[in-house]
Amino acid sequence: MTSSLKRCSGSPGLMLFPTDGSNLYIVDAFSEKKIRLPTLESIDSADCIVKSLGDRKFVRQDSDSIFSDLSADVVRGLLWVSESAKQYVVVWLFDLPGHSYMSFYKNGDTHYTDIPLFHPQDLHWLDGLSEMVLWGTRLCLSTSRRYVRVLDLSGPQGFFKDITDGTPFPMLSANMSCDSSIAVTTSGQVMLVESDPCNRTCFRLYKKNPDIENPDLFGHTVTEVYSLDGEALLLDLGFTVPANKALGIEPDSIYFTRPIVPANAHLPTLTSVCTTLQARPSIAFPILTR
Repeated sequence: MTSSLKRCSGSPGLMLFPTDGSNLYIVDAFSEKKIRLPTLESIDSADCIVKSLGDRKFVRQDSDSIFSDLSADVVRGLLWVSESAKQYVVVWLFDLPGHSYMSFYKNGDTHYTDIPLFHPQDLHWLDGLSEMVLWGTRLCLSTSRRYVRVLDLSGPQGFFKDITDGTPFPMLSANMSCDSSIAVTTSGQVMLVESDPCNRTCFRLYKKNPDIENPDLFGHTVTEVYSLDGEALLLDLGFTVPANKALGIEPDSIYFTRPIVPANAHLPTLTSVCTTLQARPSIAFPILTR
């Protein structure tokens, strides 16, 4: 089970919450049981220190820079929990432009482990972060230039492994003006998902073009697909699931939420929407308050 939100995230029934201090908790929404995670400053790193300044404020100092305008309000996180609920992985970062690290924690660890978002060997195309999806113990990252990296977080504490085949592959389409994200299928394939900024129910799906041997020589490196092979895409979570008519999960459908701002409302509410890959109107489900 996995899910993600801009600030905190949860799996069905389980959610990741920041507290008023510097802690993160996994909370069971049904039993209200809590799993306390290490404080945000509990990072074992050779070249960086995170300090709490109180009032949900932090400063992070590494060998090259100092980030002094950090707050728990800009923490973005992902949570994955196994079906048995005995294993879990938490990934989080301060979601600010230019921030160069994210951290992860697995059950049994004693501290967070850093994942750098920059590469000192002038591999600038691998710098930055556009999207991330936590699929089990594998973390899929899309860089600022749409290069996809896949990291295996299942090793011993303090270690992770880049398992991207060869050089990370750029997911480049002909529609660079569209909003984009990544999603992972049940087989582990990473897909590019694009949406029209003027029509949020219009999507295009792409997979890696297997015929391209050197993607750095091509402006377009993906092939458009028109089916999810009978699966359904949970776009907000970034992965597909098998269709299940008993649960109302239709095949070749995309489920997502979009904000709606009612009149005189200070905060938007969310409406759940389903659209299929066939040409038929989208279906809007009951509004969910944030």
